[in-house]
Amino acid sequence: MRIRAHKLRDYRLEGWNEKIAGRWSYARLAADPQWRDGWISFDSVTWNPHDGLVYCGLNSIDGDLLYAFSPADGKFECLDTRRWTDEFDVKIHRTLLVNPRDRKLYFATSLLHDVERQREAKGGKVVRYDPVSRSYDMLGVPLPRLYIQSIAADWTRGFLYGFTYPAEFVFRLDIASGAVENLAYVGNAIFFAQPHNGVVDREGWLWGTCAETRAWDEITGPVPIRLFKYHPDGGRFVWFEHGLSRRTDARQLAPDPPAPEGAAGALAQTRHKDDYGFCDSMVYDGERYIYAGTTAGVLARIDTASGAVDKVARVMATGRFPALAFRDGVLYGGGGMNGWTQLMRWDTRTDRIETFNDLTDPEIGDKPARIHEIAVDSRHTLYLGENDNHARSSYLWTARLD
Repeated sequence: MRIRAHKLRDYRLEGWNEKIAGRWSYARLAADPQWRDGWISFDSVTWNPHDGLVYCGLNSIDGDLLYAFSPADGKFECLDTRRWTDEFDVKIHRTLLVNPRDRKLYFATSLLHDVERQREAKGGKVVRYDPVSRSYDMLGVPLPRLYIQSIAADWTRGFLYGFTYPAEFVFRLDIASGAVENLAYVGNAIFFAQPHNGVVDREGWLWGTCAETRAWDEITGPVPIRLFKYHPDGGRFVWFEHGLSRRTDARQLAPDPPAPEGAAGALAQTRHKDDYGFCDSMVYDGERYIYAGTTAGVLARIDTASGAVDKVARVMATGRFPALAFRDGVLYGGGGMNGWTQLMRWDTRTDRIETFNDLTDPEIGDKPARIHEIAVDSRHTLYLGENDNHARSSYLWTARLD
């Protein structure tokens, strides 16, 4: 395995545990030059087959949100989002999508600001970027004041779907007309329930997760986080009574891979304290199955024909499994916390899952603190988006597993 870090910014950051976490407001964080300029994350990464570049969507308080990375020479190019971002557009969270029809990139903006600024903040923008002309089109602000955590695309019908934050809704945007429909709420007052990203299958169904409402009870039910799917023909929803697999589920399709020595579960350090099958990632194989990672580190498989869910294995020992990519029958994944980051590879025609537990770049003696998203090119080179490193600026990483 060959691992290499690629540095866009390289600030040393101090004081997260001692004075910032749980204490500072966002306004104070944004006013601090070290953290405002240095605390970036590679939240979104996608490989563009049409130009061979890797597009990187950042969390960056200064509004500098999109870069192109050239694998050929290892250089980044700024794509100048600050010509249209405002002070509330601070990240491209999930996802950067390449439309195979027009060869343009589609994405949306998300937030970090606090509740008292919501009357000033217009809301998350849906944006189209043309790599050839280097121009941007604003497709709209689907739901005022709310920002967009992720998008999914139905290129055949010309729709984008999005999940909003802080209030959790799912919307549909018609790319041609700009018309928006707020389809449903998917959260409740207790859980952050939406998927980290949803997917659309070849039949046109959008898949995601939602929370039970349970307004009549003080205690959660046995399946508080559940699957749903939506189809635009007739506006049909299917609300399943089951969700994704959990660590304690006994039946699974493959053996658990070996955990990194010394790694300990860190789910209690996340906003998802309990394992209710919260969806941390989804990827579609283009045919029958959706693969999903959970915040508890479990890999699950959804049968799009029936909606049935199988536990594949527990893969990420510490928890968090936000990165999945699929190419040529091979599933790649990334996750972990507190520096116990891992990669996985699974040829889905077998029952053997490989994990790669030492992601140290020998040239710098460092490794990613977390992995937020992963992309794979036609040669099966992996591009890892690091996020939420509290000691330095996050990097883009490349990995060759063979």
